Amino acid sequence: MNVESYERLWNRALWYLGRRDYGTEELRKKLLRPRPNKPAPVEEDVDRAIARLAELGLLNDERYAQSLAESLARKGFGERGIAQKLRERGLEDESPELAEEDGAILQQALQSPKYQRKLQDERGRRTVYQALLRKGFRHGDIRAALRDYMEENNDYADDET
Repeated sequence: MNVESYERLWNRALWYLGRRDYGTEELRKKLLRPRPNKPAPVEEDVDRAIARLAELGLLNDERYAQSLAESLARKGFGERGIAQKLRERGLEDESPELAEEDGAILQQALQSPKYQRKLQDERGRRTVYQALLRKGFRHGDIRAALRDYMEENNDYADDET
């Protein structure tokens, strides 16, 4: 182990964590990525730095997963969409409990001006349906939420979405 290279690696890890939270795997990949005109990091040094960060409480996958899941829920992502984003960041073992349920998030999304304008006609409802699918909501949940929304607003027509 080269003390100087480990110190540079440690400082780089702290700099990354100072900018935003990272999961263990995400930070590990970032630290192992070669940089121009710099020596390649030693894998053992990266592992040692990550272990030390976790020991100090600066790197916590469970806390990061919970924070990310809550943020994505606020942005209107469904359970499956959140799970996909967590897997993309190497957090598949973490399964945080969300503060809001999919149904409440769906109802909130349908009340937003972004979707309200589009719910006035069949084409717009299909557009909203597809957008909610991409956000990770289940087909049945979307159909039920749209049906409830249309009944509440007296706009319900028995059409297939």
